[in-house]
Amino acid sequence: MTEGMVVNNAQDVPFSYILAELLESNLEQKPHKLRTFNKIYGVVAIDLKDIEAIVTLIFSGGRVRIEQGIIGKPDIIIKTDSDKVIGLNSITIKFGLPYYFDEAGMTVIRQILSGELKIEGMLLHPVILTRLTKIMSVM
Repeated sequence: MTEGMVVNNAQDVPFSYILAELLESNLEQKPHKLRTFNKIYGVVAIDLKDIEAIVTLIFSGGRVRIEQGIIGKPDIIIKTDSDKVIGLNSITIKFGLPYYFDEAGMTVIRQILSGELKIEGMLLHPVILTRLTKIMSVM
């Protein structure tokens, strides 16, 4: 079902396999996420300082390409440690939006306020961030 939708061109970055698998798994196991996935157009970079890994996700409506490093000028850049970016996947989705008023959501808010998690572009591109959160969430 998801064949060709997630293309991993960042084979030298082990974290890229985790991202690709998560996306493929979510889209196959939760078909309602496919509608959101098909609406994402934009570029998101993920910079994981602790494992010195950077990938860029290039979304083009129903397809995402994962590239090594930062490609172009991303709409959103997420900077954090690998364990915290995985924690973003625990955010609950309620009424089609990320829900920040439970334990997982409050943890993310605390990390943003403390600077442990930086999301550049989140105020300029809230739709991309919301859609990304929806498709990445394992909830």
